[in-house]
Amino acid sequence: MPLDLHVFRTLADNAGALLHDPASGACAAIDVPEAGAVIAAAKAKGWTISDIFVTHAHHDHTQGVAEVKQATGATVVGPADAGPSAPLDRVIAEGDAVSFGGERFEIWHTPGHSDGHLSFVGLGARLALVGDVVFVMGCGRVQPGQMERMWTSLTRVMALPDDTRLLGGHDYTLANARFARSVDPANEAVAARFAEAETAKAEGRFWALTTVAEEKATNPFFRAGEPALAAAVGLAGAAPGAVFAALREAKNRF
Repeated sequence: MPLDLHVFRTLADNAGALLHDPASGACAAIDVPEAGAVIAAAKAKGWTISDIFVTHAHHDHTQGVAEVKQATGATVVGPADAGPSAPLDRVIAEGDAVSFGGERFEIWHTPGHSDGHLSFVGLGARLALVGDVVFVMGCGRVQPGQMERMWTSLTRVMALPDDTRLLGGHDYTLANARFARSVDPANEAVAARFAEAETAKAEGRFWALTTVAEEKATNPFFRAGEPALAAAVGLAGAAPGAVFAALREAKNRF
């Protein structure tokens, strides 16, 4: 049976997410930005949280972990640098795997936004839990001096099958769509997605789930190898990694 995924708003724009295996009854919280909201969401679904997957150490992703673990007895897995802020039962790193129900998630080290950032990649489930590496039409802020590492992380995600769902850690979709439109104005897919983002915002819909194919079509950072994006930042003919860095700096100033 396929996994159920429930995504909802926590804090101002953080993604709360619950992954549920109908066969075994296992339920994983993906990060815990806000313990009360995550516990309430599980209760509303009738699911019992058995696991917590931590993508990275930033406070807005870990601050509720201890409370949810205490309330549920959930097993917590995550990167070593999350240890000071989240009670980890198992430290995981590149090359490890996490079993969940009948699925297996490969652990990828995807640094750039944070040193220890991990992505949980379910090749069979066609689902990647990418934290703050990829957002709908965007990517996370990059630590100083880490552009090359972030580009490497993004290219790994971009190489996944097109139908792979990507769960990001925030909904910055409308702001990302505005930037995408500014640097890729002739892209009809961007224009359509911008209109959709405006509608979602007006209706109060939370939007943190996308696919590799959708991002290849509309995410300027995924499209750093396209001539139009290189031209937009004055780097025609430059390597995609250099174009990505320029795009990310432009987004910081946008």
